[in-house]
Amino acid sequence: MMHSILIMIPLILLILFMISFDLAERNSGLIYASNQTKIGNFNIAATGDWGCKPETIKTVNSISTNNPELVLGLGDYAYKNDATCWFQIINPIYHKMKIAIGNHDAREYIEEGTRPSPARLKQYMTHFNLSRQYYSFDYQNVHFVAMSVETLYGVGSKQFDFVKSDLQKAASNQNVDWIVVFNHDLAYSSPSNSTKSLIKLRGAYHPLFEKYGVDLVLQAHNHNYQRSYPILFNPINSSSPIISDLNASNYDDPDGQIFTTVGTGGVNQFHEFVGKSPYTVTQFKGYGFLNLAVANNGTTLVGEFLDNRGGVRDHFSISKSH
Repeated sequence: MMHSILIMIPLILLILFMISFDLAERNSGLIYASNQTKIGNFNIAATGDWGCKPETIKTVNSISTNNPELVLGLGDYAYKNDATCWFQIINPIYHKMKIAIGNHDAREYIEEGTRPSPARLKQYMTHFNLSRQYYSFDYQNVHFVAMSVETLYGVGSKQFDFVKSDLQKAASNQNVDWIVVFNHDLAYSSPSNSTKSLIKLRGAYHPLFEKYGVDLVLQAHNHNYQRSYPILFNPINSSSPIISDLNASNYDDPDGQIFTTVGTGGVNQFHEFVGKSPYTVTQFKGYGFLNLAVANNGTTLVGEFLDNRGGVRDHFSISKSH
């Protein structure tokens, strides 16, 4: 009898080990599942180059009608030394807004060109409770990073170090499925009669965006709308990025980043195109905003440019699995 019990002890211990291992595996899965809870559909509006014009009011009304959970301002707001007119126009959506700083928000024009205007900048920083021009935040399963070239931004700057560290953390966070960067100035753009893209900006940050899996970059500054293919940084010639997916509108977790220019908020001066860059899918002039809808339990990002006449002038989607 004692001999039989001694034989059974190793078998019992093995069974108990297998049960405890299975429970550990299940608990591990439950911990992960708790970080991937059900995500409801939501949408985000983004546009820049607003002004205090009748078309600006229409843009705000269009955004209000669409009822997004979040509104991103892509810089250049009142186009005046006093921002009061713009603050009044955006009042219906102010409580939903996060902003990036543009050149017209931090500088004033003089006969010789422009110069920094601390008073102008302070109005925007105070109104939106910003302590600095670059910052980040999460909304649902999307991580947002706001940047500015109106403060030091090159490699080795405090802003660069912040963005690098922030993206690294976001990329390792299993609650984050999407990373969106928004700023005013242009890393990439089709040529126009007024504005140019910044070699220093794309040279410093596009490699970071690639390394840490940024999905979408929102720009303005050019008073028009543009959207790129997913593109990779080209270290030999940064003005000719590498197109990773030639599909015009539907992407399955593509390599590279999609850059959009949404300088369509209402300022009454369009920047005329003088060509179309090879990496650009579509470009046009118009007023309105880019609507970003997150759907399918957070696994699909749908972008649509909605003009102030109620039309959809661009459509694209990016799909991922958890």
